[in-house]
Amino acid sequence: MKKLILLTTAILIGNLAFSQVLPGFSIGPKVGASFSKFTTDKEQIQEEIENSFFFGAFVRFGEKFYIQPELLVMKREGYLKNDALSGSSGSIKVSSVDIPVLVGFRIVNMKVANVRAMAGPVFSIAVDKTITTENWDDAITTDDIKNSNVGLQFGAGVDVLFLTLDLRYEIGLSDFSEVESFSLKNNMFTIGLGWKIL
Repeated sequence: MKKLILLTTAILIGNLAFSQVLPGFSIGPKVGASFSKFTTDKEQIQEEIENSFFFGAFVRFGEKFYIQPELLVMKREGYLKNDALSGSSGSIKVSSVDIPVLVGFRIVNMKVANVRAMAGPVFSIAVDKTITTENWDDAITTDDIKNSNVGLQFGAGVDVLFLTLDLRYEIGLSDFSEVESFSLKNNMFTIGLGWKIL
């Protein structure tokens, strides 16, 4: 317990000292949970939300207005069911490296806590793709999933001392599918907890 108190105190002192040199700068690791859904343009296909976890790091520059780029290892998952085919189902999993670039504004700014709003694009690069289907012969395959995609994130966050919590919603702007007759987009809600080590 004493070691934890000493570590927390050292981090707080380091943050205060560094903030005097470069105001509004912070960096640290980040973990969180995601709740995503793949949607299609086919009325007979039903979609369901799947949940997963992510991790990575963030950097923040600025005080009242700030820029926050991140590097995250993310997994987008979704469950599909084709009503036109009895007993058919499909599971899509796309692991990716995501690079959100957010612009934010501190709505409430106090010494030990603040409340923020943010929005910006996210660039996603697929590193692993898995599709499993049952009783669905003409379903898309992993070769039909694009290797890069773009989305738009917006949300709100709160900082308390060295902890930062973000709640965001991501709208898929680009089509994940390479097949012209089959549109596939991903929307996602994320909850992320970061730790400002500087």
